[in-house]
Amino acid sequence: MTHSASQNDLTWILDDLVEVPDVVYAVVLSTDGLIVQKSTSLPQDAGELLAAGASSLHSIAAGMGRRFDSGPVQQVIIEYEGRTLFVAAAGQNARLAVLCEQSVDMGTVAYEMSRLVTRIGDYLGSEARLDGALLADRPGSKP
Repeated sequence: MTHSASQNDLTWILDDLVEVPDVVYAVVLSTDGLIVQKSTSLPQDAGELLAAGASSLHSIAAGMGRRFDSGPVQQVIIEYEGRTLFVAAAGQNARLAVLCEQSVDMGTVAYEMSRLVTRIGDYLGSEARLDGALLADRPGSKP
């Protein structure tokens, strides 16, 4: 399978996730906050902002987990007044961010995200850049 074929497959899978009621956007991102792939409906500039922000949130949660011996981050959920953001690990160097309407069934989204990570595991091993932010995300590193 070529790189472009896998990118198209990943877009299709993310678009399928956005079909879940009240799911607005979905993006797979690298640990350094770059878009790996996004749902078709997500504008590029908004996707870049969502990817960067989701990476930062996951990184902060990972640092807190290390500091308090809580283990790896399973999921970060932020409830805004009008929407809910889910961020989850999706492979060693990737994350999945899903933005939903506030009325979303959170259990359904968590289940669908888990299914999606399983379905696209082959696509999610994006190479991480070794800079200071990423070194803090490695096992055994101290905050």
